[in-house]
Amino acid sequence: MPGPVVNLYPIPSGGAVRIECPEYDDPPVNVSTMTIAIATSGISGLSTFTQIYSGSLLPQYLDVGDLYPQPLDPTVLYVYQVGDDRGVTQTQPVLPAWNITNTTDQLSQILIRLLQGAVNSMPLPAGVQKTIVTTQMPSNGWAAMPFIIVNLELIQQSEVALGADAPTITKGNQWTLFANAKRIWRITIMSVTSDEGDFYRDALIAALRVMRATAFGPLGFDVSHAIQAASYTDAKEFQGQAPGFYGTDIMFEINGMFPVTILGSYKAINTITATATIEPPPGATTIAVEVP
Repeated sequence: MPGPVVNLYPIPSGGAVRIECPEYDDPPVNVSTMTIAIATSGISGLSTFTQIYSGSLLPQYLDVGDLYPQPLDPTVLYVYQVGDDRGVTQTQPVLPAWNITNTTDQLSQILIRLLQGAVNSMPLPAGVQKTIVTTQMPSNGWAAMPFIIVNLELIQQSEVALGADAPTITKGNQWTLFANAKRIWRITIMSVTSDEGDFYRDALIAALRVMRATAFGPLGFDVSHAIQAASYTDAKEFQGQAPGFYGTDIMFEINGMFPVTILGSYKAINTITATATIEPPPGATTIAVEVP
């Protein structure tokens, strides 16, 4: 007799397969127990099936490599047998790995260039020196102050729209997860005078507000924003550290898009075309059905 309906879903991050038995949400009469067994498929055929579960009905079962010391191998094809009181269903081979394409959003690099552009363009009062904006440690020693250091301190998921994490994979094997994320950058200003440090603090805060409205906002980073600044000194004249320096940390926070795109390698049906096997009557046309 035929066994249960079984659907397999490789987990996009790899190493696991979700086994779905939709009939068990409302179990058929006289069906109360199930078994799950796994085998590998290769050039020499199928290996021996080994049971990984036996017990009550489970509409969902996540196999993370229960039989192995590691998660499922992304280079190995696995075959499952799911059985219940009616019979056994054997699945087609499945590869427990898809392809997640990680594309850097370049926001830190964009911010650095925007800040450097602002510094290059702003008129400087007497006594204030030009500076550079960087995230890298110096390779040949620090340049003379002042300088500005930018680092992404925090990225944190904030809002996720209802249904945004639902697996709605298109016929092009693409699945995009949309969310908003809070990003907080620390912008550190170091200067040999307090007046110079105060000037760059106030100028960069003004520039950041302009950038949020005219650069980050149109790109989708306009949910919220906040700016904080804390100033401090590091001067130890009695220990021979003179003149020391004056520092300011600006925390620039914006909240905006943080999408993740997954590309699947499985086969998808684009169209189904039904063509008559006999001479069609005059005016008949071929039927094309689009499958979402």
